Amino acid sequence: MQYDAIIIGAGLSGLTNALLLARSGRRVLVLEQHPQPAPVVRGFSRGGHYFDSGFHYAGGLGKNSPFRTLFRHLGLEDKLKLFSFAAEGFDCLQISETGESFALPIGFEAIKAKLGGQFPQARQKIAAYLDDIAAKWSHFPYLDLDTAISDFGMEAVHGNSLHERLQDFAPWPQLQSLFSMHSLLYGVSPNEAPTTLNAQVAGSYYHSVHGIVGGGRALVDALLELLRSAGGEIRCRSEVSALLTSPERIRGVRLVSGEEIFAKNVIVTLNPVLLPQLLPKGVLRPAYLKRLKNLRQTPSAYIVFARSHRSLEFLRQRNLFIQPRTGVFASDTHRPLEERAFYLAAAGQGQKGEINGLVGIVPASFAEVADWESPRMRRSDAYLARKQQIGERLLTLFAQKCPELAGLELLELATPLTLRDYSQAPEGAIYGVGRFLGQYNPHPVTRLEGLLLSGQAIAAPGLLGTLVAGYLTSGSILGHESLRGELRACR
Repeated sequence: MQYDAIIIGAGLSGLTNALLLARSGRRVLVLEQHPQPAPVVRGFSRGGHYFDSGFHYAGGLGKNSPFRTLFRHLGLEDKLKLFSFAAEGFDCLQISETGESFALPIGFEAIKAKLGGQFPQARQKIAAYLDDIAAKWSHFPYLDLDTAISDFGMEAVHGNSLHERLQDFAPWPQLQSLFSMHSLLYGVSPNEAPTTLNAQVAGSYYHSVHGIVGGGRALVDALLELLRSAGGEIRCRSEVSALLTSPERIRGVRLVSGEEIFAKNVIVTLNPVLLPQLLPKGVLRPAYLKRLKNLRQTPSAYIVFARSHRSLEFLRQRNLFIQPRTGVFASDTHRPLEERAFYLAAAGQGQKGEINGLVGIVPASFAEVADWESPRMRRSDAYLARKQQIGERLLTLFAQKCPELAGLELLELATPLTLRDYSQAPEGAIYGVGRFLGQYNPHPVTRLEGLLLSGQAIAAPGLLGTLVAGYLTSGSILGHESLRGELRACR
C-alpha cells in the first residue's frame, strides 16, 4: 500500500504533521508503537484522579497572539476550552534558604510593575530585560510570519547564555532566581541555555498563561478527531524496525511484524539519536552520524503523582517552583534529592470543585536507577521497592518545603526508566535533545530525499515547540510560503 507520508510517532508533533498533510490532500499514515496515541501527553487516572503526565500549562495562547493563530489554523481553538491561570501570580517561587516567596503576574507590564515595586533600584534593568524578551519570545518561524526560515536556529546556537545575561541582576539574586526558574521546564542549565531559548519558553508565559479543560487528554482527543475528519490514518501497536531506502531516497518502513509499508515521505518524530539504527549502513554520511550520536540530551526526572486528603486550593491556576537557595536557578542532579530544585502543579486544574491531586517534577539522572535496568516494562521487585522508597522520600521533601502538602499519599511515580520506556529518549531525557549553546540540532530535512525529522529536538520543548516543529517539517513538504500564507489568513 502506497502513502504520501508515513509518520513515526503519534505524539503532538506527529499528529500536527499528520493533520497538516492530510488536510492538503495527502494520504497519511501515523504509526505508534504504544497501545494508544500520544502516551506521554494523554495522561492517566489513578485513585479517582486524572493526572497530566506530559502537559501542564501553555504560554502564549492569549487572544491575537501568534501561537493562538496556530491553534486557530489547526482547528483546536473551536475544539478546546481554555482557562486562564491566576492573573496576580501564575507561577510562584519559594526560596528555601531565605524563606522568601515571589509570584509572577501575567503580562509583561504587570511583571514590570510588580517586580519594579519590590526591587525599585533594579526597575530600569527589569524593564529592559522584559522588553528584550517581549521582542524575542515569538521571533521564530511560524510564530513570526516575517522571519526567514533560513534564519531558524542560528541565533540560539550562538550568543550569550542565560547565566551571562542575568549577571545584570547580580545585586538582586532573587531576581536571578525568578528570571531563570523556567529553565526547569526545558532541561538546560542557565550557564548552557541560549537566551533565545529562555525567551521563547519563559516569554510565552510572561505573555499569557492558559490551561486546557481536560488537560493533555482533551488536546490529544481533539487532534485525533481533526485528523480523522481530514482522512488521516493511525495504527497503534505498530513499531517500526527499519526504514526502507533506495540509493536516492526513502521508500517506506518495515514493522517489527515484518510488514512493509511504502511512502514518498517518512517523518520521524523519535529522538534523533535513534535514527541511525533504523537505516542501512552507509545511507547517512559519517559526519552526520557523528553529529547525531553526540547530541546532548536533557536530564531525566522523577515525576510524582500524589493525592492529598485536604484541598490544594493554593495551587489552583498556579504552579510552585521551589529552589534551595537564591541566585541563578540550578537543578543539579548530582546533589541529594533534598537539595534539588523542583516544580509542583495541581492535577485537574480546569475542573470545578475541590482539587486534591498533585504532580511534582524533580530533576534526576539515569544513574540513580540504572542498577534496576531491565527489558522494557518488566521490573524486578527490588526496583519496585526502590521506587517506593524514592517516592516516599520525595513526599517528605515536599512536606518539608511546603507544609500544606503534609500527609500526601503516593499514587504513582515515574522514574528515568519509566520516561525512557515511554519516550525512547536515551536515559529517559525528560525533554529529549536539549538546545544547548554551541549545539546544532538537526533540521527537519535530511540529505536522504523524502526523509524528514520532527519533534521537540527540531524546535523546542513544550506544546509551543512541538507544534512549531510540526509546521517546520510539514512546511518543508507543502512549501513554507504556502503554509505561512494560510496562517496569515487566520490572524
